[in-house]
Amino acid sequence: MKTIASAVLGMLVAGPALAADPGVTDTTIKIGDVNIMTGPAAFVGRGFSVGSKVAAEEVNAAGGINGRKIVVITEDDGYVPARSFQALTKLLEVDQIFALNGTSGTANVLAMMPLITEHKLPTVVSQAPAPVVYNPVRPTVFTFGATYENAFYAQLKYIHQKMAKPDAVYGLVRQDDDFGKDIEVGFDRAVKDFNLKAPVRIRFKKGTTNFSAEVAQMKQAGVTVLANGGIFAGAANILSEARKLDMPLIPAEVWSEGIPASAALLAPAGYDYLVGDYVSLSGPANEKFRELAKKYVSEDELKNISRYTYASYIGMKALIEAMRQCGKDLTRACTVEKLRTLKGLDTGGLSAPVDFTNEKQLSGTAVAVYQYDIKSATFKPLTGFEQY
Repeated sequence: MKTIASAVLGMLVAGPALAADPGVTDTTIKIGDVNIMTGPAAFVGRGFSVGSKVAAEEVNAAGGINGRKIVVITEDDGYVPARSFQALTKLLEVDQIFALNGTSGTANVLAMMPLITEHKLPTVVSQAPAPVVYNPVRPTVFTFGATYENAFYAQLKYIHQKMAKPDAVYGLVRQDDDFGKDIEVGFDRAVKDFNLKAPVRIRFKKGTTNFSAEVAQMKQAGVTVLANGGIFAGAANILSEARKLDMPLIPAEVWSEGIPASAALLAPAGYDYLVGDYVSLSGPANEKFRELAKKYVSEDELKNISRYTYASYIGMKALIEAMRQCGKDLTRACTVEKLRTLKGLDTGGLSAPVDFTNEKQLSGTAVAVYQYDIKSATFKPLTGFEQY
């Protein structure tokens, strides 16, 4: 009887270590990824998934995290918030993931937030780092990335100080939503700080494809520097209209235009446009990453590498380091605790170092400015990563 009682006591004492959180076995750790794998914006999700895969395979090749290999499970949400909720439900209930790295767009991650909170799921948001993700702060959510406000402020500051003529006229065209509001905040801050001449601000509904009236208004106002708040085909259509009117523009763009697929859409307009971003778009760090990726992904997957790849790679590296610091007794609570103290994580030059030791659990806020060179079809850096 005494032996049985001792055994029961021993089991109780050892209970927490034996009762591992979902997604962890002696040999594996499952990490979830909800992303845009189908539809018009699928190139975003395909690029993002490559970064998670490379980070996972890199650590697995080195023996895993304290002996456990990472398994990445991706679910497609088609960029539809309701499907994001369903996708994460499946990852939690069927696949039993331990943590989440891919979170799709802003509305999508907000749709998943009740599940993330309920399951105390360690989550890194690096794809859509909007202020609504970290205001208010959710205890298990860590955000990597800058605001659109700072990305546009950085570009306009550079243009004003290095490129534009003293009599330049600045204009803004942006979506009539929270995304567009964030851009306008950066635009207004630059106008105020540098006393810019900015007579025109134009809003448009999301989904607009014909911008002839908006651009004609810009032309009439004499705009020579354009803060272009369109994305993907929308951004390209705006520049195309400007070219039709033979406008001598310096365009500042959203970081979504810093990927090869977007550049191919914008290039026909013939403008060497600027982009502000919190990840590197070109240089030795990107070349080194591509060589690393060649070891772990197919030729077709290499074609999907974009800025979203670097963002997901950095997010996964942060999760990996936090889990590594937890040792063999890996739990969600420990991972969150280690993420909160994560500071100075080197990303190999793909961004500024990761540091979540602040009240917002926010990192990656430094922005670099790039210019797209149409002739070489490459992005050249104009500044290093700086805080704005």
